[in-house]
Amino acid sequence: MTDTVLDLPSSEDWLDDAVAAVIAYSRLPASSGWARREAARRLLRSPNIRPVLERAAFTSLTRGAVLEIAGYDIADHLDRPWTARAEHWAEVIRPSWEESAELLTDLAWQGRRAGSSALAHLTAEQVLGAAPPLTARTRLHLYGLGLRYDFRCQALTDLFARRGRTADLDPFSRSLHAFALLGRSDPAALDLIDPLLEESGNHPKVAHALLHGLWLGHDLPGQPHRILDLLGRPPFDQGPDSVALFRQAAALRRLRRFDEALVSIGKAMETLPVDTDPAVHGDLVRERALILSARET
Repeated sequence: MTDTVLDLPSSEDWLDDAVAAVIAYSRLPASSGWARREAARRLLRSPNIRPVLERAAFTSLTRGAVLEIAGYDIADHLDRPWTARAEHWAEVIRPSWEESAELLTDLAWQGRRAGSSALAHLTAEQVLGAAPPLTARTRLHLYGLGLRYDFRCQALTDLFARRGRTADLDPFSRSLHAFALLGRSDPAALDLIDPLLEESGNHPKVAHALLHGLWLGHDLPGQPHRILDLLGRPPFDQGPDSVALFRQAAALRRLRRFDEALVSIGKAMETLPVDTDPAVHGDLVRERALILSARET
């Protein structure tokens, strides 16, 4: 695929050409991450492309492409108050809670990694204050993810306590609440896991939030067994990713199943994407060292 495929030609039918360019983008191989990112940037630099993207967001053929392009646009502005840009895109695209979770989970991590956490651009008062529904949900997702990635479980619990009723929230928002309770080792939070997985249709971002909380907590009843049980269920039963394998290794180490733990952490290292934050690789290396040390005692 050459760079010229997505260039927007000058013609009287510019709008049709622009739509065709978005369709061409959607057909780029999913495995070509770098090529897709650069193509998205070229599209975003095209004059008057925004109205085209807004229209394409509501066409089944191109909606996924527009969501991805929005993610690249936000990620390219992490050196600014990028959460406002995320709010804008949410109002334009009107994502489902699932689409919001997919988009914002990675962006919140990238922001933190770049020294521009969502917590630097949002306050609890903004999250809890009056706002249009999509903006309110976007802020809650972003702020909750910022607290989650900083392991600030008490602050996250307090945020939901201040909000009050949680039954009206989407499953991903409630999984962030469950993460905080699990991370604070509240045994009652264990009863939240199955209902959230069922209601979310075993959505990967919900499952990972719950797994993260299970891993972070301490002295939860049967904690390592519960981690392994969760990893044997959807969506992880289709093949856990590197982060899930890392948490599996930790659970196996606690059960003193060291050979299995070494296999899990080895698979985690092999499957870690090449563009992953180096700190994540460091976590895997430390877990392997803990396994080896524990095996020798």
